Amino acid sequence: MARVLRLFATLAAAVLLSAASASAAVRIRIDLSTQSLEAVTPGGETVRWKISSGRRGYETPTGNYGVMRMEADHHSDEYDQAPMPYAIFFSPRGLAIHGSYERGLGRPLSHGCVRLAVPNARQLFDWVEKHGATIEITGGGAGGGRAIARQEAARPRMTHQPPPVYHEPGYQSYMGDFPF
Repeated sequence: MARVLRLFATLAAAVLLSAASASAAVRIRIDLSTQSLEAVTPGGETVRWKISSGRRGYETPTGNYGVMRMEADHHSDEYDQAPMPYAIFFSPRGLAIHGSYERGLGRPLSHGCVRLAVPNARQLFDWVEKHGATIEITGGGAGGGRAIARQEAARPRMTHQPPPVYHEPGYQSYMGDFPF
């Protein structure tokens, strides 16, 4: 019985610890209608920055997301190796919060990603790398914004693969002993 109680206490402590660490993540709130991002660290530090979200036809999806992966020096495979510094990927479609050298922050101009000024993207990346993050995207702005469809979220991201190389099989003659 004592062994069961110790096991129960250990499991309860693990659950409480994981809940505490989950709540210690950076909270990222993106409002498409105001084209802004607000991030709050576990210590309470808060920033608010202009963003550029997806333009009409490439709307940034609304909803709640976690961080799927992070790359400090990413280049887009879909858009001519466009730089996406400090990319925080949140969508199975390959959408990310990332730095941009483009002008026009404050209005929807992207292909669905959330763009930030590069220094701001770096600061956010550092925080998320240290604490993890939850991402909430709301609003609808001029470029729209829509909830991501369930089947779209489940669909794997397609990448551009080079066509397979065809290798001609070597020629072997089996006619050696065949009389003509």
